[in-house]
Amino acid sequence: MKIIKAKYIITCNEKFDILEDFAVAFDEKIRSIAKFDELAKTYPNAEILDFSNDILMPAFINPHTHLEFSSNVSSLSYGDFINWLKSVINNRESLSAEAKKSAMQNAILEMMKSGVGTIGEISSFGSDIEICASSQARFVFFSEILGSSDEAVGANWDKFMDRFERANNFKSDKFIPAISVHSPYSTHPKLTKMALNLAKEQNLVISTHFLESEHEKNWLESGNGEFKNWLMSFNKFAKPMYDPSSFLAYFEGAKTLFTHCVFADDYLSKFDPKFHSITHCVRSNRLLSKKKLNLQKVLNAKIPVNIATDGLSSNNTLNFFDELRACLFTHSDMEILALAKTLLSASTSWGAKALGLENGVIEVGKEADISVFGGLNLQELDQLALQLILHTKEVKNLYIKGELCKF
Repeated sequence: MKIIKAKYIITCNEKFDILEDFAVAFDEKIRSIAKFDELAKTYPNAEILDFSNDILMPAFINPHTHLEFSSNVSSLSYGDFINWLKSVINNRESLSAEAKKSAMQNAILEMMKSGVGTIGEISSFGSDIEICASSQARFVFFSEILGSSDEAVGANWDKFMDRFERANNFKSDKFIPAISVHSPYSTHPKLTKMALNLAKEQNLVISTHFLESEHEKNWLESGNGEFKNWLMSFNKFAKPMYDPSSFLAYFEGAKTLFTHCVFADDYLSKFDPKFHSITHCVRSNRLLSKKKLNLQKVLNAKIPVNIATDGLSSNNTLNFFDELRACLFTHSDMEILALAKTLLSASTSWGAKALGLENGVIEVGKEADISVFGGLNLQELDQLALQLILHTKEVKNLYIKGELCKF
């Protein structure tokens, strides 16, 4: 048993309670939250961790990364989604080959040093399986399926199942297999249906990219635009396999994280808040589009939101505070103190709910995934969330399942 003292505890519960000069007793789970003297009497043999000048909160949850592209620095083209996508296709094999074990481990380490305890990894090739399974971090590991050819459905399914079963061999309480359906422009409806059936049979979480660009929206709605010109270079008979509504219908009753959704304003009523959430990757969206997610509209629609860095294929760092600061400055239409609290909730408890995990909140009975950050000299307690985002880069200590992570 350990007892950790902190100046402030940001619980990230539904009320966003902040406790001052409290302590937490924990092993693998959080066992009690009270004043230090009370906990010391209850657990006289506990190890004492004194962070009485610092800030304690749940470890961050980063639900969408692409570690297999961790070698990218400037190989890919930004500014337009189609140009970026072309550069990904042209460079994906070389970038994947260059993403050696050390590059992916360094990417994981960068996230963990910024307070991330849980990572949602979207795996296209399976080269990241063992690296993620052996990490100190908690992983939700999304094996990805795609392929638009009707003739290749069987072959693409077999390739996917081979990777999925390899990942399943490493299943544990810190390595949780899941499924990614790449996108409505790249995944044949037969594959989507098969993947959804598998997810429902095995109670797996799903992730998918959705309406990331105006090009994608125009293609799905009308079959025209730059997407048509690009896809016809592969198939002169190319036509949309879904419209946005029909794609969403496949995910009815399935726990799904819809990533990006920058151009999904007209379809928010089609989401089911009991099962669906939106994963917001603000820096990635800025690099590939002129439009930003209408975060306030998503929140008004009662659709849960979580925050992610995406991968280094469309970002310049995986530091989670860099992502939070970008969100803070991007959504200038929202009141800043309330936005800061929303961002911390979306990065912890809301992300845990989206992934079906028992962490993301400082609450008795939850997994002891805990981060400690350096203290701040505050004039008003209501400023804590904002000032933490503004002035923090790295975690002081990170505990996952109650164990101190070693950096």
